[in-house]
Amino acid sequence: MKIGIIGGTGFYNLLDDMQEKTVYTEYGEVTVFQAYYEGKEVTFLPRHGKYHDTLAPFVNYRANMMALKELGIQRILAFSAVGAINPDIQVGSLSLLDQFVDFTTREKTYGKFSVDITEPFCPELQETYRNSAELIDEPLRVGTKLICVDGPRYETKAEVQLFGKWGMDVVGMTNATEASLARELGICYAVVTLATNMAPGVTETKPSLKAHKAVSESKKEKVKELMLEAIKQAGERQKCSCPEAYERAVLANS
Repeated sequence: MKIGIIGGTGFYNLLDDMQEKTVYTEYGEVTVFQAYYEGKEVTFLPRHGKYHDTLAPFVNYRANMMALKELGIQRILAFSAVGAINPDIQVGSLSLLDQFVDFTTREKTYGKFSVDITEPFCPELQETYRNSAELIDEPLRVGTKLICVDGPRYETKAEVQLFGKWGMDVVGMTNATEASLARELGICYAVVTLATNMAPGVTETKPSLKAHKAVSESKKEKVKELMLEAIKQAGERQKCSCPEAYERAVLANS
């Protein structure tokens, strides 16, 4: 079984002896790192590049997701840092995304056909994350709604307050795009987020890259433990409809 992991800084040493590999796609080349764990072939893709030097608006999402598809990966466990809009979400806490609103203007489709994304995240992988968090005794907020923005700038106070009125829980710059492309490719995808700050408008504290990195570093080992447990718990597809949306779209356009 093949599992894809998408994340950022701190995941390069997720497993011992990860081997670097370059994947060439029609959308560009992608660097991944591969190893085996619990009898599964694990491919880690650093979404912001090998050196974490590509900001969210400029990530080649189409190449990233296509590379995983071409490697034969059917299930992706993702992780991302976000800002908290819902005051009940504490800095340093983990949340499982359930829905999103996409405010981005970037390239976010392969343009081949339309797919059903009513439920954007794989329910089986969501359950995998929930079970894994319970097994390692880590609180995991469920039913979390993301507002996805382009960046790289942070949001204004008025924007965050508006997003809050819409019922959004967290704000981020990456996961709606990944989820949409995964669905177009028929790949299962689910994501856990780490709140590294309270968004402007929820707090008077200004966004700080130093604080963001400090929170990420403080949770690094726990997040690693969660991801390893999720890899261990993830199984083959059973009843999820993630690939069916892709298959129906292909048939409709054939």
